[in-house]
Amino acid sequence: MLGDREWMNLTQGKLSFLEKLQLIQKVMLPASLNFIHAKMGTYAQDSDLVLKNIQIPDTALIKDALFELEKTESKIIFQHSWRCYFWGVAIAKYKKWQFDEEVFLVSSLMHDVGLAKSQAEFSYCQCFTFESALRAEQLCQQHDFPQDKTQRIADAICLHMNGYLNENDHNISKEILLLQQATAYDVVGTQQNLISEKFYLDVLNHYPKDNFKVSFKELIQQEIKRHPYGRTAFLSPLGLKLMIHLNNK
Repeated sequence: MLGDREWMNLTQGKLSFLEKLQLIQKVMLPASLNFIHAKMGTYAQDSDLVLKNIQIPDTALIKDALFELEKTESKIIFQHSWRCYFWGVAIAKYKKWQFDEEVFLVSSLMHDVGLAKSQAEFSYCQCFTFESALRAEQLCQQHDFPQDKTQRIADAICLHMNGYLNENDHNISKEILLLQQATAYDVVGTQQNLISEKFYLDVLNHYPKDNFKVSFKELIQQEIKRHPYGRTAFLSPLGLKLMIHLNNK
């Protein structure tokens, strides 16, 4: 699949002309429709989901993933990554999806480390998600994490930048779908009808969006300069930048 971990091995994240056309048809168009729909929607009705009651997996892998995130020294990506985890939990509850909490949390914590602070050893990567996935895989290998779960983490990280995934595709795991939908909610404001206002405000109280839009757009611009042939550079002028700017979430 375009954007997944296997595709990264073949392309390092560099888009071909035909893949650009495919992204417009299969990603940008439905993502834009989701964005328009979100602007006309409202919050979900209050649920019994309470932030303080959400159990955080307490494993050595999670602790090391958190340490890697903290090493980026990016407060906005730290807050963004945690918000994405909690948005994903809320979306899963609304949709009655079962998911692996550890897999999803590692994916959430590691998905933007390559965007926040790129490392020289990954200079061959043509997309920040590829670097983030490789760094997540290294952690998983150090902890002898199961290969199938490591694959889900890597695919979730790589595919979250697609902006839209078909949740009716049974080949896509729930953790992959959740990371894509949670990051889209945080960055451009889609899926707002799945999250209650009470939960939204509770999460922001603990993980605020201080200057997030301005700082995130700066990171996006740095990514475009580093990787001019990747998805970020291609999608940004097609509407990604505008959707970030218009997001009031």
